[in-house]
Amino acid sequence: MSERQDNKKFTRPGGINTIQVDAARQVHMRTMQARIPGGGSTTQSSTSRYKVPQTTMSNSGPRTPTASRMIPPARHICNNPNNPPCANCGGVIIPSPKAFLPLEDRPSMSINNWTISSKKRPILNAEELHNWETKELRGLGALPEMIFGNNFIRVMNTEHKWGIEYNTLDALKMVALSDSGIRVAHSKAWLDSKLQQQQNNAEDSSGIDMENSLKIVKNYDWTYSTEYEGTVVGDNKDKYSFKVDNNLTLPVDKLSKQDKILYFDEMVLFEDELADCGVSMLNVKIRVMNERLLLLSRFFLRVDDVLLRVYDSRIYVEFDDNIVMREIKKYEGNYNDILAKHHISHSHDPKAALRDSNWVAEHTPIIDRRCEVMTFND
Repeated sequence: MSERQDNKKFTRPGGINTIQVDAARQVHMRTMQARIPGGGSTTQSSTSRYKVPQTTMSNSGPRTPTASRMIPPARHICNNPNNPPCANCGGVIIPSPKAFLPLEDRPSMSINNWTISSKKRPILNAEELHNWETKELRGLGALPEMIFGNNFIRVMNTEHKWGIEYNTLDALKMVALSDSGIRVAHSKAWLDSKLQQQQNNAEDSSGIDMENSLKIVKNYDWTYSTEYEGTVVGDNKDKYSFKVDNNLTLPVDKLSKQDKILYFDEMVLFEDELADCGVSMLNVKIRVMNERLLLLSRFFLRVDDVLLRVYDSRIYVEFDDNIVMREIKKYEGNYNDILAKHHISHSHDPKAALRDSNWVAEHTPIIDRRCEVMTFND
């Protein structure tokens, strides 16, 4: 009896309810099955104790306009089985839910006579870097630290055999092979100290012009600033061309609609930290809806305590009308002037906003804008 009385003192600790565990399993199962290509139907587990209540339409009264509205069938096609459509929303699953080697993601979809595709791979390996240094970009003194040379986004009209793509190699080919004139913030202090040291060293009579020898001159733009606006591709790339019309603007009203995004991808083409004195980066992203798409290529440069620069290239396409618009915007301003626009009184990181290219573009003066349009009128 004493042992039984002692056992009564030990009560079973409270744990997770069995029903909660089973419900979590059901949610996980539905999530996994929704990502299976061609899936969408979920099976009820034999261990489930609850069923989702079903409403009957016979006694539910008059149907509301929302309930009776028919959802139009999707007109887009997913071209790569590794990036299947989502069973719930129909959008292309990016990145691919399937793991494979080599590490490469190549989603693609088609709407009408338009095909949108992209490719993402890791940074260039040693062999690829050597080829770029010695052949592709031989005139460029040094390459950026991180180059995603195999990445690209392409928008192609298959009927008219015309397209535009954004890739890394063509972007770096537009880097100027001359000195940009931009210097880091501490370069002047370093140069002054060296000149002062030379003046104090009176016994040095080598005759070397120290002032000229200390001047830093590079045969390329070390900030990798590129005014890259995309590469026109296709058999008819010379037949169709953009026409400048600065009175046009991108249709913000259409782009602001809450349209379902069927395809979204974003990637970095190259990036360099400028020897810990800032950042130079080119990235591109695209979102595709049922009737239109918008692509943004952005070069972002920040030289700490010196300069901020943003070059934007936007591509807008109306699928049904076969209209292509390209808008180019360039922003540039003094580092400290733009920093002064940031309210830093309650911030633990007062310069955090200067790492956000969206904030910088919004608060930096625009120095140039150009809008172009193209149609496939034979």
